Amino acid sequence: MARLIKRLLKAMQARRFAVLPLVSRATDSLFKQLSHRLLPSSCSFCLAPLLPPAGTLCYHCVAELPRLTTQCQWCAVALPKDALCGNCQQNPPSYRRCISAFHYQGPVDNIILRLKGNPYTTEIKQLCAILAQHIAATYQQAQPPCPQTIIPLPLHWLKMTKRGFNQSHIISNLLAADLRREHKVTLEIRSDICRRILKGQDQHLLSAKKRRTSIKNAFIAEAKDLKGLSVAIVDDVVTTGATATSAAKALLRAGAAQVDIWSIARTSWNNPTG
Repeated sequence: MARLIKRLLKAMQARRFAVLPLVSRATDSLFKQLSHRLLPSSCSFCLAPLLPPAGTLCYHCVAELPRLTTQCQWCAVALPKDALCGNCQQNPPSYRRCISAFHYQGPVDNIILRLKGNPYTTEIKQLCAILAQHIAATYQQAQPPCPQTIIPLPLHWLKMTKRGFNQSHIISNLLAADLRREHKVTLEIRSDICRRILKGQDQHLLSAKKRRTSIKNAFIAEAKDLKGLSVAIVDDVVTTGATATSAAKALLRAGAAQVDIWSIARTSWNNPTG
């Protein structure tokens, strides 16, 4: 009976019409509160009962997530073993390293897509916790140390106005909280350093070559205290790396010493010339 009610609640939530974002978010919150009051906590994917301190995914579903294990040590594209991919060897990217935790595959891709439409997507918390573990382990084994400043990849103001929030800022907040609480790493989140000045086309509709062209010089960085800083750009997914490369170049031109990229997921596309 409990499982049936849970499915009915999810079906009702999925059928909501695309009205005003605030109404949509209020509906999400209402359904979450109702389900928590009427039903015991269960996994968002398989509906199995959750045991504390699990989040919204059970241990089995977390274990089945498509994690990146072996990858390019520069752009994080998946490789048979840890190494540098041929593209990075021939055309080193402008950023120092890219750290990603997952392949951009189901169900991670679905969680990220839902996050772009709903800032209350709860499963993103567990993805960020796993990425935070990966970030802490990477910098523990490598030099120079972890950047102390993170920059959510900015949206163009038109997209920001339409969406009402920046999903990269949500990820940045979750990462900073996890790294501080679990790994004793303190980070400053700066949204004032970098701006996107060109809207460009929807990147997922373009080829790798067109992505590089459409996103070139799309960002500008302006901050008196940026000079000499080691920073990390935070994004949800890295596809070709064109967007991350453009933002990294803007930060380096403005005086940043080093730029890293942190993302939840990485596609199998190779990075662009950096």
